[in-house]
Amino acid sequence: MALVLDKAPEMPMIEKDVIYCKDCSYMDELPVDSIDLIISGPPYWTFIDYTAFNRGDDYLWRQDHPYEAFLDDLGRWHRECFRVLRPGRYCIVNLATMAKGSKAYPIPFHAVGILEKIGFSFCFEIVWHKVSGGRTRARNFIQRPYPGNFTPNVRTEYLLVFRKKPSKPFTKNLGRFGEKRYRVEVDDYFVRETANNVWHVPPPYKGNNPDHPCPFPLEVPSRLIQLFSLPGETVLDPFMGIGTTARAAKALGRHFIGYETEEKFIQKALESLERPIRHRPQIMCEYVKYRKPKVNG
Repeated sequence: MALVLDKAPEMPMIEKDVIYCKDCSYMDELPVDSIDLIISGPPYWTFIDYTAFNRGDDYLWRQDHPYEAFLDDLGRWHRECFRVLRPGRYCIVNLATMAKGSKAYPIPFHAVGILEKIGFSFCFEIVWHKVSGGRTRARNFIQRPYPGNFTPNVRTEYLLVFRKKPSKPFTKNLGRFGEKRYRVEVDDYFVRETANNVWHVPPPYKGNNPDHPCPFPLEVPSRLIQLFSLPGETVLDPFMGIGTTARAAKALGRHFIGYETEEKFIQKALESLERPIRHRPQIMCEYVKYRKPKVNG
């Protein structure tokens, strides 16, 4: 019996390995059910003004975008993602909670309901632990260490994994027919780090990344691409930035399609695709199993 994959129906050819300079709300270049994997990293609400960053101005805390409007944006962007994603395939959304003044905004938790209403099925979350990066918020408590005055430093973001129905695995026949070329390497590092729902990946060192205020570490899209797509397939990043997802896709034998509204970011992305990838040493946390002490006598 021949190997049968869950293939999409015949459709018009789409241009691949391209980044469009436009808003991802209208991805009319892409037909319905044409994308194999989506890695979505929406803007940090009002925390960063990317246009101001490219002008060289103060880019923290835009003042003109209410929270409810941002949630509407999340719905509009991901309705288009749902349209172009193939059935049974995955959309991973990178989001973080935000705090402004004394108020906290649980963006990832609101996003789950928004995407489920669109039609996505929520599968699970991966907590991205930034190890050495993030937002410092505990300084006030350290200076005035009294109960009720505590706010922790923020060292995590969420990778929310959604699937477009049907829910059956799109690679269900691969193991049965011995297609070892599609297997993900399961080594000691995978078992002790990647297999868990907490990933320890530091952000890129800012001194080496003057082209973007919050660049994605290459390790994150690289893991997601290997875990949720096959070689030769097409990965969409609707918020491409300076091209980290595109670099990871190219290195792993996948095609990429991106959308980005900032021309300067696109130019940097195209330049980065010509540079060799240098992987950083992987971080593996050590977990010590508790053993009940022996009691003499």
